[in-house]
Amino acid sequence: MERELLIAKMIREVSEQGKKNIAQADTLTKTLTDIYLNNNYQDVTIVACGSSYNGANCGRTFMEKILRRKVRVLSPENFEFYDNLIEDNELVCVVSFSGASTNSISALQKIKDSGKLAIGITGYPESDFKYIADVTIEYGLNGEEEPYETKGVTLLALYFMLFALEAGLRRQTITKEEYDNYHQEMIQCMDAHDDVMNRTTEFVKKHRIPLIGMQSVFFVGSGAGYALSLEAKLKFGELLKISTDAHELEEFIHGPSIKLQPGQVVFFLDTSEKTHERTFTIYQASKVITPFTFLLTPDTSVNEETVFHLPIRVSDSLIPLYALVFYQQMVHDLTNMRHCFAEHELYRTFTSLVPIKSDKYNKAYFDMLKTTF
Repeated sequence: MERELLIAKMIREVSEQGKKNIAQADTLTKTLTDIYLNNNYQDVTIVACGSSYNGANCGRTFMEKILRRKVRVLSPENFEFYDNLIEDNELVCVVSFSGASTNSISALQKIKDSGKLAIGITGYPESDFKYIADVTIEYGLNGEEEPYETKGVTLLALYFMLFALEAGLRRQTITKEEYDNYHQEMIQCMDAHDDVMNRTTEFVKKHRIPLIGMQSVFFVGSGAGYALSLEAKLKFGELLKISTDAHELEEFIHGPSIKLQPGQVVFFLDTSEKTHERTFTIYQASKVITPFTFLLTPDTSVNEETVFHLPIRVSDSLIPLYALVFYQQMVHDLTNMRHCFAEHELYRTFTSLVPIKSDKYNKAYFDMLKTTF
């Protein structure tokens, strides 16, 4: 039996919830901001996997810009076994949408065992994180009914951006005027989010033949656009069950592009004025090989059938707040068109051998959803 996808419903909640989170940014981020400033922390390390990893990366470039400090995002495995040197002046937190991912729980426990402050950031504060973390923070998700994390990705990126603004204002790495301007841009992004959502479905219908038939897809972007491409790669792979690749712009032409064939689907995301001309050049070159090369850009002077116009131009690092919905809505529409809801029957055997969520999560969370996954 096919399970109803709730991705579209979750997408529609992003704008309203995002605006609420912006309006209450001081309260929402106060716990993390106080910890960061009161301990005189400088650099930031975020440990996360899957969509939480991608959401944190979507916020990373903005955080570095505002805090003027190094911000890194590590997978739980990398942190636990390899790259786990924590400096005394370094803020470390573990993020898990569910608060019950086994690898994130293990990373959080490692921090606690080291004697450092164990900070868990989650969409569900009553999850396993509550029983391990010294501090558990809910990042303004306000519930998500879809196991394929959707609104949680955008709102997580927004949370880290808002944290950076609050900390930056108090530490005086930005002025009050800059703070206010960024808040206004964020609100513009929330308004643009709904515009992109509505136009994406029409774009999918217009190009439904190559999109329905695609067996693999490339996502290419720079800066925050690359982080956004990573989430597109994850969701297209999970739901459409096809081969997906995500690359930075220059990385793409130094190897991966050799795999291009006529009929290959490629998405280029133009998010930065710094790389705009280069992105357009590589986009045009790719069209020589495959006509199914698409470009997302705020540049209205580019008027081609395969171009999707982003409605506003804001600071480069804020674009994920409204551009991510293009890929989310697209994968929702294509999953329905292609009728590829169910995983292979052997996948259940796989997950029984390698559990990725705690027992508490499997019972409480999916009982709430009234579904299986």
